Amino acid sequence: MATPRYTTTPKYQSKVLLRGTEDYEISRCNNPSADTPSRFPREIHVVESPTDIAAALKRASELGCNIGIRSSGHIMHMPCLIEGGILIDTVNLNRRIDYDPRTHEISFGPSVRVEELATKMVSLNRFFPHGHAPTVGSGGFLLAGGQGWFVRGWGATNQTWINKIEMVMPNGRTVIASPTENRDLWWAARGSGMGFFGVVTRFWCRTIKASKMWERTFKFEINSKNYEMLMTWAIERGRDTPKYGTDLNLTIDYPAKYNPAYTTDAVPPNAKLAMTLNLLCYSDEIREARTLLSAYNRMPDGVREWLLDMQPVQRRTFEELLEAIKPAMLELPTRTSSVFLCHCDIVPDEEDSALSLPQDLYISTITGWTDPNLEPAIYQPMRDRYRQAFNVAVGMYITEIDTNFMSDTALAKFLAIREKWDPQGLFPNYKTLIRTHEKINRLANKSQL
Repeated sequence: MATPRYTTTPKYQSKVLLRGTEDYEISRCNNPSADTPSRFPREIHVVESPTDIAAALKRASELGCNIGIRSSGHIMHMPCLIEGGILIDTVNLNRRIDYDPRTHEISFGPSVRVEELATKMVSLNRFFPHGHAPTVGSGGFLLAGGQGWFVRGWGATNQTWINKIEMVMPNGRTVIASPTENRDLWWAARGSGMGFFGVVTRFWCRTIKASKMWERTFKFEINSKNYEMLMTWAIERGRDTPKYGTDLNLTIDYPAKYNPAYTTDAVPPNAKLAMTLNLLCYSDEIREARTLLSAYNRMPDGVREWLLDMQPVQRRTFEELLEAIKPAMLELPTRTSSVFLCHCDIVPDEEDSALSLPQDLYISTITGWTDPNLEPAIYQPMRDRYRQAFNVAVGMYITEIDTNFMSDTALAKFLAIREKWDPQGLFPNYKTLIRTHEKINRLANKSQL
């Protein structure tokens, strides 16, 4: 059987898929990565209602197995695939967006994609800070925190934009979590990502009147000689830019990344890295937009020398931070690898949600390859690069389950709430959070990670 192609709208003949059938394998492999782990759930339940979810949870209890949940499958190592467990595929669960014109509130299911939310917001002339990647599902995005549009001033999407959440708990009950109902679940859901211990069926979120988006871009050649200068200038100009209504992003990659003339994963001979600043703001008028992004007008000659293109419109020193992240930024192992950085300026409130580590700059290196002969060695380079960056990091984003994202006190609170609602441990991914947290905390020198 050929490897199934990823689709956001799969069609299945049944709500319960069994191993050995074509639909089962299509669902199991339905993730954006070409690399699906060799883990096989006992059953896959393609749910459409809370009743379907309750039946899946009851079945798991009867079989004595665990539950994994998928909204879109964008977590690369697929913690939703649990060997011998039950995968709850929410692709058809409340797959629509409803709008209340009186309250300007939208509601939608966990597998509604970013591109669907974006289209709906345009039709309504409203704004909601959904994510950036078109095929990401809302469930994973919002439970993880939500680094949505203009996160610098408005915070993570789940901090102030969600009004309430409907979810089915391990005992099969459907409950509402909000600032006034089931407040412990309201706290635990927002920031726990794949570690959460219930199945979200619907979100209700506020919107605001739409404005206009403006963009300004810069492209530089970047290398080991000018790295410190260019990165310092780019980040400091970002910190000089107003937080509200701006979205500041930086990408480093090889210009040949998408060039069809290259057919291998190898970095082309004499290839030069390019650093692109993609600066956006949200404003009614172009005059205001120019003012919001005007900090980047201050460009010293040393920086301007490397300009390739410009389109209008614990205490650490800054030098230590730059040096620590340098390998992750510049030592890209394949032609299709890239680095992404954005100014988040997220200041969480541990009393309000499980999201409890601040996010100043978010940095992500993505390694891409097509040659299977590069495996498994290709996995190691970025582990080595980020080991050096660990001492200047606060934590890691919960889109990947094996990361540290909560403070000690927040994790303790989360585990107590989990024990109350899931005493049988139907949802096991929280165990990975514990193992990672304990490993990090017991390291005398965190750079040994």
